[in-house]
Amino acid sequence: MVLAAVVLPRVDTPAAPAPAVAVTQLNAYDGQSVVSQEREQRALAAAAAQVQAWTQELERGMAKYQTQQNALAAARAVAARYAALSNHAPPPPYIAKIINDAFSPLGPRAVQWAINVAYCESRYHPNSVNTASGATGLFQFMAGTWSGTPWASKSRFDAVANAEAAAWLYKTYGPGRWSCQG
Repeated sequence: MVLAAVVLPRVDTPAAPAPAVAVTQLNAYDGQSVVSQEREQRALAAAAAQVQAWTQELERGMAKYQTQQNALAAARAVAARYAALSNHAPPPPYIAKIINDAFSPLGPRAVQWAINVAYCESRYHPNSVNTASGATGLFQFMAGTWSGTPWASKSRFDAVANAEAAAWLYKTYGPGRWSCQG
């Protein structure tokens, strides 16, 4: 008896194909190139951010400068207006602004009076000193008079303090404290 074995092929459902895996292979040069590109991009981004910051700073500076120029032009206009009312030269714009700021709350006549007195007393020079009397500053304050003002702790050579003290004295005691009035 002969036994014969029959081998039948196994019939199974076909297995799903293995998913394709994308494998990229970088050589050492390519890896360095990618790192270099990343560094360059970061450096460019940092440079662009710095340029943006500088641009904003410049724009703020230009706006501040323009504001200062406008204030100076306004001070020049005030000085020219006062010069037209006086028989002497107008004050420098920064002095006109200081006097105007101190005296304008007291009215236009007070401002004009102050321009005349500052011209007469010091020719608008905040560092003027009268060697005979010791009076100093824009409105030529004597030491005793200065010590009685709210600005006694400041220098008489400080043009702003000097003008504000003169405005205070004008408001408190009137214009009669100055003999040189124009």
